[in-house]
Amino acid sequence: MARLTYAKAGVNIDAADRFIRMIRPLVRSTERPEVLGTIGGFSGLFRPRARGMKKPVLVSSTDGVGTKLMIAEMLGRYDTVGVDLVAMCVDDVVVLGAEPLFFLDYIAVGKVRPRMLYEIIRGIVRGCRQARCTLIGGETAELPGLYASDK
Repeated sequence: MARLTYAKAGVNIDAADRFIRMIRPLVRSTERPEVLGTIGGFSGLFRPRARGMKKPVLVSSTDGVGTKLMIAEMLGRYDTVGVDLVAMCVDDVVVLGAEPLFFLDYIAVGKVRPRMLYEIIRGIVRGCRQARCTLIGGETAELPGLYASDK
C-alpha cells in the first residue's frame, strides 16, 4: 500500500508555511498585552485581566461570511470579508455588554493561495484593530476535493 502524504492528498505545506510567514506581521499588529505566544498553531493563549471584576465571564462568538464570499470572488477583492466577519462576531459579543478581547479565524479552501488568504487576513486584522481585539490564532484548512481549487 502506498504511503499517504499531505502532498499526495493535494495539500501544499510549503504554501501554508509561506502564508503564515506573510501574515505574521499583520497579526502581531493586533496584539494586546494579554496575548501569550504567537501565531502558527491551531489555538491561542490569552490571559485576561480580571482586576476590578467581581465575577468575570468570558464571552465568545463565531460566525461566517456566507454568500459575501461569492461577491468577493466575483470582484477579486477579499479584504472586505475579513472586516465583515470580525464585525459580526464582535457585535454578538458587545450586545451582551462584553468587551471583545480576542478573535480566532477559520478559513477552508481547496488550494492555499497565499495572496488571496493574505487579503482575507488583512481584512480580519483591520476588523480586529477597529474592535481593539487581538487575532490570537486560527486555522487555514486546505481541503482539495472538498472545495474547488481551480482558481
